[in-house]
Amino acid sequence: MYVKTADSDEQIRKNGCDLRQLYPWDGVVVPPWNSTLCSIRPTESSTPHEHATDETFIFTGGEGHVRIGTEERDVAAGDVIYIPNGTNHIVTNTSDADALTFVSIYWLQPNER
Repeated sequence: MYVKTADSDEQIRKNGCDLRQLYPWDGVVVPPWNSTLCSIRPTESSTPHEHATDETFIFTGGEGHVRIGTEERDVAAGDVIYIPNGTNHIVTNTSDADALTFVSIYWLQPNER
C-alpha cells in the first residue's frame, strides 16, 4: 500500500492556487496523466493562463466562477469542467470565507495521424 498524506506532501503556490502534486508520484506507477489538488483562497482568482495539456477540473468544495476561453459559468462541488489545450482559463472563488477546491487532471493528447 502506498499512501500520501497532506501533512507529508509539499504544497506550492502556482498560478494563484495552492497546489499539492498527486501524480507523478515518485516510486509508484507512472500514469499517462498528472494531477494536483488545488485550492483557491476566498475572494481570489487563479492567474489567467493556458498550456499545452488538456485538463479536467473536478470541483470538490466551495463555490466559484470559471472562464474557459470566452465561456463563463458558476461552479460548485460536484461540477466537472474540461479545458482543451491552448485555451485560456481562470477560476475565481466567490466566497468570502471558504476555499474553492478541485482536482486537476491534465495530460498531453496523442498526435493525430
